[in-house]
Amino acid sequence: MDRGHHSYAANASLSSGGSESGIGIPVTSAVGGRGTPARRVGEPEAATGLVLTGPNAAQAGTVVDIPAPTPGGVSMTMKFYGAVVPQPYTPDPDAAYNEPNTCQLYFRQFDPSSGCGGFKLGTVLHNVREQPGYKAELAGTGYFDAYADTDRTFGCLRPDGSFDHSTAFVVHQDQRRLSPVYVEGGAANLVQRFRDYPDGEYGPNWFVNFTPIVDVDCPAGMTPTEYGLKVSNVRVSIDDPEIFGTTTWAYPGPFYA
Repeated sequence: MDRGHHSYAANASLSSGGSESGIGIPVTSAVGGRGTPARRVGEPEAATGLVLTGPNAAQAGTVVDIPAPTPGGVSMTMKFYGAVVPQPYTPDPDAAYNEPNTCQLYFRQFDPSSGCGGFKLGTVLHNVREQPGYKAELAGTGYFDAYADTDRTFGCLRPDGSFDHSTAFVVHQDQRRLSPVYVEGGAANLVQRFRDYPDGEYGPNWFVNFTPIVDVDCPAGMTPTEYGLKVSNVRVSIDDPEIFGTTTWAYPGPFYA
């Protein structure tokens, strides 16, 4: 366990159109841009970060626009959503995937577990059909990869349910690689989807299930908890000589849950 200083899916696609999307959002709902703080969907733009919420709460999503890295290139709408922050934090290493406080996932489950928590990252790519390689009927090669810095604050709850900040510590990971939703990370699959469903725009999706279990030692009468999650420096990259080129879409964040 990495103790820092004291301080701080279902297979659904983010889509602006088409019937396949499980969490479709119109691109007009996206706000912000590179260097612009994200806001939670449906909340005022002044919405703030860490909030102690109910047990294993799934947090509201935030949506940002990321400009094309090059003129005439592909831009991105990015959505941070589906975060699970276990409160209290009492994961059971022996629990099966369908039992309380499990950290296990069943085959092709792309969601954070209730016991260990995590989050999802969805994307929509824009202007794909205007790329020379797409117009030339090229298929696309390579894979989309996503990385992010994560900071999770752990500590102990008093018997009255309040958080004891003197017990807080941070588990930090630099550029953790996010797990792709099955088949969506391949450029060829994505390009074919653009061709098969010409009325929509699409993008790859990822998720994180935070394992291994973090050891949170609390005094007698107090309960381990995860106080909050911070995700920053999100990068989505691909090396594809046919359509997308060698491209990285970056958003500094942070996202909070």
